[in-house]
Amino acid sequence: MKGFIDFIPVLFFFISYIFYTEISIDYIHIVNDFFNISLDADKSSAIYFATLILMITYSIQFITLFFLRGLKKIHYITLLIILIAGLSTLYFKNPVFIKIKPSIVYWGFGVFFIFNYFFGKEVIIKKMLKDQIMLEDKHWKTLTLSWVIFFILCGFLNLYVAEFYAEESWVEFKFYILGIALPIAFIILNGIYIGLKAKK
Repeated sequence: MKGFIDFIPVLFFFISYIFYTEISIDYIHIVNDFFNISLDADKSSAIYFATLILMITYSIQFITLFFLRGLKKIHYITLLIILIAGLSTLYFKNPVFIKIKPSIVYWGFGVFFIFNYFFGKEVIIKKMLKDQIMLEDKHWKTLTLSWVIFFILCGFLNLYVAEFYAEESWVEFKFYILGIALPIAFIILNGIYIGLKAKK
């Protein structure tokens, strides 16, 4: 459930981009007037509208979690990255800022796991799962390294698709592959590894 809640802003970003041309021009004018931005009715403005929606939905999610006392450090960091990338995208009218945002987040996670691996008293994955799963320390470390590789790889994949493919292809790749397919496949592989190595 928590994973789905964190996924909601990405879902709104995707829907806003894909269906942008279906929005009435009158509503676009309202958005322009309210936020002082210059969107028009063609598809070239979709990335800017979707960026605005991402900023708004994540901010609402952040405020909601704040009142529910469910905020973690990662939410503060993610909000900061989204706002900086989003405002830069809208101000400079250049989508490169919002396109590199996922890579920055992925690499940030990768650095965190690397730091935890070498300097943490206990690897973070073990800390989260040790009450449910019994593994030798070497297997916890293997899992941690797999997460490092996963995040670094996702960061480079995002940059590659953003650079060499059309904008709409990048949006779809970010949603379907980076947002759904790869995480699910990776979690399944983690589950198989844990099943094989867990102490009976």
